[in-house]
Amino acid sequence: MRNKLLKEKRMRGYFIEAAKQILKGEGIDSMSVRNISDHAGYSYATLYNYFKDVADVINECIKDFSEECQEYVASKTKSLPDGYEKLRAIIHSYINYFLEYPSVFDVFYLEKINKIEKKKDTSELIVYLLENLCSNQWKYLIDNGYISSQNANKAISFLRFQIPGLLILHINRGYPDSQKEFLNLVDNQLEKIIRLDTPQPKAISLEEKILRFIFDDKYSSNQYYFFIHYTREKSSADSILETGFKYIESFHNSAEQIINDKLDFVYKHNLYKPYGSYIVVIGISKSIFEKYANLVRERKMNIYVENILCDIPPEYDDEAEEYRYTLPTQYVKGYINHISGEFFSNKHFNPDYDSPNFLANLNQ
Repeated sequence: MRNKLLKEKRMRGYFIEAAKQILKGEGIDSMSVRNISDHAGYSYATLYNYFKDVADVINECIKDFSEECQEYVASKTKSLPDGYEKLRAIIHSYINYFLEYPSVFDVFYLEKINKIEKKKDTSELIVYLLENLCSNQWKYLIDNGYISSQNANKAISFLRFQIPGLLILHINRGYPDSQKEFLNLVDNQLEKIIRLDTPQPKAISLEEKILRFIFDDKYSSNQYYFFIHYTREKSSADSILETGFKYIESFHNSAEQIINDKLDFVYKHNLYKPYGSYIVVIGISKSIFEKYANLVRERKMNIYVENILCDIPPEYDDEAEEYRYTLPTQYVKGYINHISGEFFSNKHFNPDYDSPNFLANLNQ
């Protein structure tokens, strides 16, 4: 059974390929059962074992030509960046395919297909071929604000009729005379039909602005740890900028680590914003952190790494009955008022800061 199917596929392929060569070289008028069979190297009676009639063969040729056109266009435009120029190049390549094979164009747009079974499917394949080739570029232009969805749909509808019409005039009536003039005419029509807008910059949310403030080009999440702390008073935030970040015993009880991910930040921001209007941002180099983390492990010390990264000795807090530690002001990047949207930077921020006091803290 499998061998029979393979043979049928192979035999159909011979006749289809022969028919395609006739269409490309001699044109639609030379399409006959005998001519196709002669080119395929078989008797015309054999053709009827695999196809109903010539119209059936033409239908299969149309499918093959459609795929061939898609491959042709892709080979000419695949290296171009998305946008209007690529859309224009796709349309040009589609046109050039038919200029190279005008008899294929005749099959697509001039031959009657009323004898072809599934003629609706074949008709839609032809009519929407250019639209399908351009679909990704239309989506890109719409998504990036270069054209509205409504205007794009209008342009697509116009081009569905305009491009075949222009090709009919040029291929079959010789208007305009030269291919260069013809392509210039096409470009003029494209400019009239496709009316691009100046894309409006997308509104940036406060959360996105905060993330950009924290994870700027200089300090990426790959090389630095960042933390946020919420406080109610501006004076408290200013004090942290001036004197450093104070916390009781465990740094992670007072600050929350964040990553460069909007969803993660929005979740944590909504969780902690009731604690204050000011977000203090703390950043520490991963290399500095790992340096002292390794020393802690080597010495088998039971201490938080952050508690070592202090320039001043810890102070005992009688009320909390625990020690209060102070991270250097160099680790404080700044703070944000998430109500007003104001940003305050620390000019002394240096997440790579390493002090001899850190090593001294290990030896105490």
